[in-house]
Amino acid sequence: MTNAYHLHNIKVSLKKKEILSIDDLAIKANQCTALFGGNGAGKSTLLRLLAFTHQASQGEVLLFNETVSWPLKAKHRKRIAFVEQQPFLLEGTVYDNIKLGLSLQQVQTSQHKTLIEHALEQTHTAHLSKQNTQTLSGGELKRVAIARALAYQPDILLLDEPFSHLDYDHIDLLAQHLQSFCQQTGKTVVLSTHDHLQGMALSQQTINLRAGKVSPPLVDNIFNGRLEGQNFFTDKLCIHTTSKLPQAQHIAIDPRQIIISNEPLQSSMQNNFSGRIIFITEQSTTVRLVIDCDERFHVIISLESISTLQLQPGNQVYVSFKASAVSVF
Repeated sequence: MTNAYHLHNIKVSLKKKEILSIDDLAIKANQCTALFGGNGAGKSTLLRLLAFTHQASQGEVLLFNETVSWPLKAKHRKRIAFVEQQPFLLEGTVYDNIKLGLSLQQVQTSQHKTLIEHALEQTHTAHLSKQNTQTLSGGELKRVAIARALAYQPDILLLDEPFSHLDYDHIDLLAQHLQSFCQQTGKTVVLSTHDHLQGMALSQQTINLRAGKVSPPLVDNIFNGRLEGQNFFTDKLCIHTTSKLPQAQHIAIDPRQIIISNEPLQSSMQNNFSGRIIFITEQSTTVRLVIDCDERFHVIISLESISTLQLQPGNQVYVSFKASAVSVF
């Protein structure tokens, strides 16, 4: 699969403080990639780097396998649209703001009306076309900014917290559109989100950032503690690993590699814990569970498994996983 981006030896510093450090990272084209991480993890900085609105202190960024220089040339910039977490619109109507965006991208005037109407329809903002941007709510502002980005039909859409300020119905509509944007048109979406469930449901690739660095590509089951030999101790559990990484302070466990059973399993898996199901939610073709085993484990299983095991909130179950399923960092 083609890479939309490939980053090598990237360093980004601000006021002499390093805020992003990435040795090697490939972001696949023609699919959705979700960025996860807490506040200050580097998600917005990475998106600005991918949008070429921020320059790295060192390193190289390839765009569709082509080395590009900063500032970005017009032919490359036209391929990328970026919507910031707090987007800015000029005073005037929604229609005029989108039209100005098309003019700045040197799109032929004869195409403006069709492109604007299509973008407004995609984001369910056609009724706001003649409204002044200064009167928009936070959610309306976000949707119009996305419409402005979509209007010139970029190859890459970068979104910083696109679901913030949106109500449930509009989150669902936007999620559906982003999926079709990738699947039906072969475009690329990279988005940051604090909503792990939504991000996992949407994306084919996930990138987890921690203190400006890429941690194992897992968004759940990250525990802090200490490694002694090959045993990792959280505050409440001892988890077996295959690692001898010195001074390791974190582990991550892929939620897809955890086995759920109603009875203790007779197997070679070294990690076995009993717990209680406290949350179940269906997402696309899978089901996500949260199980309290003193530490909380997130688990992803099939719809068939949930039916076969007859799992319900409150059920006592057993969690099992191999030592090799534990990433240590």
